Amino acid sequence: MSQFEDRHIDFVLKHYRHGRFDTRKAISRFKEANGIAPVPRRRWNMAISGMAAAAMLLVGVFLFMRSGTRGWTELSADVSNSICILPDSTVVTLAPGAHLSYREKDCRKVRMSGKVYFDVARDEDRPFEVDADRAFVRVLGTEFMVDDLDGSRSAKVYVSEGKVLFARDEKAEGIILTDGMGAILEDGAQMPVLEESADINAIAWQRGTFIFEDTSLEDVLSCLSDYYDVSFVADDLSKRLSGEFHTDDLDLIITLIESALDVNITIR
Repeated sequence: MSQFEDRHIDFVLKHYRHGRFDTRKAISRFKEANGIAPVPRRRWNMAISGMAAAAMLLVGVFLFMRSGTRGWTELSADVSNSICILPDSTVVTLAPGAHLSYREKDCRKVRMSGKVYFDVARDEDRPFEVDADRAFVRVLGTEFMVDDLDGSRSAKVYVSEGKVLFARDEKAEGIILTDGMGAILEDGAQMPVLEESADINAIAWQRGTFIFEDTSLEDVLSCLSDYYDVSFVADDLSKRLSGEFHTDDLDLIITLIESALDVNITIR
């Protein structure tokens, strides 16, 4: 075991309590002591114009933008998240494999597939509309995610802020979602169904952090398993966790949990 790991374990165990670990306090102090940058709280509050908008247009290295047929502009992300600012200042984040297109004359009506996060510029005279294979969303100004992945038999919407209408298509009856609410529309269903407990980590891929609040270890590992496409198991699932973790530091997440909660985590 390395000297770093020894200090790591000694530190986190000082904050250990039977069955639960105050990870937020312990992780913060441990990272400060070891020169690890804290998790930033990121939020898009942008006032972009002129050259600033042009400079931000292609943030993602693997964002492809081209003029499609019949006056449509097409965007797609390859192997990393990609950010683009539409002509109306709406910010869209495309997950790898996602596609989005809009008419050059009206970027407030977009088509998409895959997983896309929207930070919509408010315009009360022109609602923003998203048309996916299995979902339709209409908003004025808000932040939300649409998950309409190929191969999935459902579409999901999660609202970070504001209010949206979620329906099967433009003419169908839908449901209203507000801050922190999520819903799912199964393939073939007529209306979306509200999720009893919307998962804030549904947008971890866009935010860059996992957030856990007194969450059972079983649910934590389920979240990590879904995100990294592996199956994590532990020898004691009765303990609980609170904390924030960088999504790009899986080794640190697993090490902290194992050391703090005195559990052994493996890949099934």
